Amino acid sequence: MSVGRIFGIPIRLHITILFFLLPAFVNNRFGFVFALEYAVGIVLSILIHELGHALTAKRYGMSGLSITLHGFGGFATSSGYRTPRQQLIIVLAGPGATFALGLLLLWISRWLEPRSEAFLLTWILGTVNIRLGFLNLLPILPWDGGAALQAILAHRVSELKAMRHAAHVGLVLSVVLLVYSFVSNPMYFGLFAIVGLMTCYSTLINSGGIQFGEVFADRKRVKDLKEVRRREEAKTQQYLGDVNRREKEREEREKLKKLFEASLVDDEPKS
Repeated sequence: MSVGRIFGIPIRLHITILFFLLPAFVNNRFGFVFALEYAVGIVLSILIHELGHALTAKRYGMSGLSITLHGFGGFATSSGYRTPRQQLIIVLAGPGATFALGLLLLWISRWLEPRSEAFLLTWILGTVNIRLGFLNLLPILPWDGGAALQAILAHRVSELKAMRHAAHVGLVLSVVLLVYSFVSNPMYFGLFAIVGLMTCYSTLINSGGIQFGEVFADRKRVKDLKEVRRREEAKTQQYLGDVNRREKEREEREKLKKLFEASLVDDEPKS
């Protein structure tokens, strides 16, 4: 449902946003009110993250802007042409806003009573924002790190190839992250890993299948293409060099011919 606008950007909530209220009802050692405040703080943190994306897209003249918040985070949508560089900046604006918010909250917590509830809430939210900021930058689709990798690769290959290469990288890293989540036991690591694994897998299946050798084959193909272009350029330069050499030879012959004709005129007997 729509809950209003911020800077002209519609904000929508999905029913799964209620998942963030679970800590307030299940095994909460800090109390119901604190857990509720924490849930609201996390939702607002996600909103600020998505505003980073949306406001940057708005700055580049994108249309159809909107933000949707759900139980797994949120996403900002926009439409319009953007260069790979603009796409990279839009993608990184979200984590940038998250890091800025986290540092601000940690700075504010320094001025609060260390044992107070306000300090605990501010410090926890600041720490969570910093951690989620780094986690979100892992090159795994659909997270910002994966989208950033795709935007970087789009400078060198087609958009489809960039998406597939990023999905291959994300597929491997999401498995590693999932295993790590079982060892270290942070729940949100497992959540990031599962969503990343599902997204990368479906992306590859829907665009030609999983082919890890594709990256190396594409690199070899690009290398061969560069070698062909280098040879063609060398042939072109050689041809132009031959043309210039023949032109100079012709000019030299013309000069010699004119000098010879002038000498004949000078040798003619004067009457």
